Amino acid sequence: MDTLLYTEEHRNCLNYRIPPQARLVTACYPGDKSYHIVDTQESAIIFVLEGEVYVSCNDAKEVLHTAGHMSFLPRNANCYTKTVKPCITVSCSFPQSVTLCDKFSFQQLPQYLPDDYTYQFQLLPMHECIVDYCRFVRKRLIEGLGCTHFHELKQQELFILLRAYYSKEELAKFFFPIISRNQDFKDFVYAHYLKVDNLNEFAALANVSIDTFKRRFKETFGESAHRWCTRQKVELLYRDIAMTEKTLAEIAEQYRFSSVSYLTTFCKQHLGKTPQQLRNEAKFFQEQAPGQK
Repeated sequence: MDTLLYTEEHRNCLNYRIPPQARLVTACYPGDKSYHIVDTQESAIIFVLEGEVYVSCNDAKEVLHTAGHMSFLPRNANCYTKTVKPCITVSCSFPQSVTLCDKFSFQQLPQYLPDDYTYQFQLLPMHECIVDYCRFVRKRLIEGLGCTHFHELKQQELFILLRAYYSKEELAKFFFPIISRNQDFKDFVYAHYLKVDNLNEFAALANVSIDTFKRRFKETFGESAHRWCTRQKVELLYRDIAMTEKTLAEIAEQYRFSSVSYLTTFCKQHLGKTPQQLRNEAKFFQEQAPGQK
């Protein structure tokens, strides 16, 4: 392996990007069928260099993500993974303001979608140049090259490569969740739906009437606000109950239940079991997975 020179000087620089703030990240996961919750404070592209992993993102459940493919996880999405075979990944997160290149922006992509297009979570094959890019980035990250400028320049390079080697139609479908109509309203909903207690409060926060809010919500998400918010809450609850070590009291507080008893009632109504039953069941199946002791 190449040796990074002046390591301490590099890491002590103000421009060194520490891991929690990194745009580019490489990771290895054992193939033990364990779950990993994905942080989606920013949108991210995930590249799988080796192995297989199931990816769940909002309505798409356990899509098999194989080596040599990339997926897109939009900001604020409910995403988690389950490894099938030992995986090596590289990911690139980015803010909403990123562009493909100086001459072509994300805002120009919708015109390349069919009029009747319905979004489906999808994987794109990694072009040879993307594979080479990921291998180079992974090696540099392992060596410790964490400079802010390195991350920013390699992020820019990635989007130039996507612009150069993928069709506009492919990119429009791949990035659909952040280029679709009413994107600002979607971002608002995802950012606040867990912070309000009812639709009147939600509408007031959006500074519109309740009827206008309901209509716009139905136009944007294709279902009523009440049904959508409930479904999202159910999925997040199940994820945290089954895949984290949070106590039930912590989960109840996080999702604005006044007590664990109300959390239990909600879970029995929407998931058919108590939180403890759901947690015990998830733990049992994980312990039965090959490779687990």
